[in-house]
Amino acid sequence: MRVFDRKKGCFTEEKQQGAKKLEFLYNTIPGRILLKLFFCRRIYSRLNGVYLSSRLSAKKIKPFIREYDIDLTDCEKSEFDSFNDFFTRKRKFNITALQEQLISPCEGRLTVYDIDDELSFKVKQGIYTLSEITGNKTDLTGYKGGLCLIYRLGVQDYHRYIYIDSGRLKKSYTLPGVLHTVRSISEKYRVYSINHRVVSVLETDNFGEMIQIEVGALQVGKINNHPDQAFSKFSEKGYFSYGGSTIIQLFKKNTVHIDKDILNINKTGTEVLLRPGEIIGEKFNA
Repeated sequence: MRVFDRKKGCFTEEKQQGAKKLEFLYNTIPGRILLKLFFCRRIYSRLNGVYLSSRLSAKKIKPFIREYDIDLTDCEKSEFDSFNDFFTRKRKFNITALQEQLISPCEGRLTVYDIDDELSFKVKQGIYTLSEITGNKTDLTGYKGGLCLIYRLGVQDYHRYIYIDSGRLKKSYTLPGVLHTVRSISEKYRVYSINHRVVSVLETDNFGEMIQIEVGALQVGKINNHPDQAFSKFSEKGYFSYGGSTIIQLFKKNTVHIDKDILNINKTGTEVLLRPGEIIGEKFNA
């Protein structure tokens, strides 16, 4: 899969872990049966999570580091008790940005979508409504004409995420669901409306009310959010256990500007790879 690495300033080919397995699960009849009955169910994720949190899984760490060329020099520790201990590792960051600058909450591949008058946005061949991805539990007044930012995290990415501004939590709730992969192969399953997810309505100091949704995916054992009622910019909001996953952010109309280079790359149908805290825009000023 082709993505644009903004830091390196070039297009790269993303490694697809387990591509043959996903091809079997999503594009063959026996695979789709197994997917429906077992692999996209939370029981599989839980069983996989138990193994990945055990010492037996530590043997997977070194091959994984070699395959994805992962740099551990900025990690808080270099020895890990299990694969999940490694996967949820903490890194040391030196992040700086002005309060009015919009930052990426995570390491991931960003695509920006316009929210239309029907409170929906189009992802490739599918249309999502804000009400379905938020579970019809949130007042969506003011989001017409706003922006939807979708960050797709690969298994090789850093799976902790931060707050993009200071503010307070208005409400948070969980929407139980299945666990499909968030790669394009699962497009017809409308994963952002049926996958397990956590919705947070945040009142931020510089961007007003916004909604952040963490979406679980195939093999993700858990979405782990900290119980913060108030938060500051750059502080950690939470982390994903093993697997690919997604963060969705919804902004009201006339609250943020996104940098033009990101929008121009997105127009070609390409995601933009970003790092935690990377500046991607600014507060809207009429």
